[in-house]
Amino acid sequence: RLWRNSFEGTRRDMMAALDDIESRDPELRADGAVRVLEVGAGFGANFNMMRRKVKYWNVDPNTQFQTAFLDTLKEYPQVEMERWVPGYGEDMHQVPDNHFDAVLITHLLCSVDNAEKVLQECRRVLVKGGRLLFMEHVAQPEGSVARLLQSLLTPVWRIVCCGCCLNRDSDNVIRSAGFAEVHMKETRVEMPVILTRHVYGYAVA
Repeated sequence: RLWRNSFEGTRRDMMAALDDIESRDPELRADGAVRVLEVGAGFGANFNMMRRKVKYWNVDPNTQFQTAFLDTLKEYPQVEMERWVPGYGEDMHQVPDNHFDAVLITHLLCSVDNAEKVLQECRRVLVKGGRLLFMEHVAQPEGSVARLLQSLLTPVWRIVCCGCCLNRDSDNVIRSAGFAEVHMKETRVEMPVILTRHVYGYAVA
């Protein structure tokens, strides 16, 4: 709870990029809805920031979260679950090309095996002009004491924290992923120095 509350405002700003999207699907557009894919939704922490009708897919390898996830979903009638896809962000072959108005990732790139491949897959499934909404904790600046601390702790941290790499430059990975536009902001959240630096925003396919 402390972890989640530390960046609640940042998450709200990030999710605001969902509000003004017009769906490429005529039926959804007429209904004021959008189709969203979330990669690694966990227990569904982002539902409370979805202020409009959403046709929702989730890609997540952690099927043990599914019961708690579906319990959370019941609290948000504006979000209609279309499909849960058990799998990893690096290989979303069950997900069709050019299908989503938005893709959502939060605190994902730090822990995947191949962040570049995940973003390539996100671009593939987005419609042209669709948005990747992101919020990620990132490495501290090169040469800083905090960066050195992240690098020293990462081998153990990855073992105890589901593969999370404290020293991954996910901000640069997003900028280099081939999106037409990247709108990125940096912020510092009230967390230990190894986690405080965050980036958030959206990228346009």
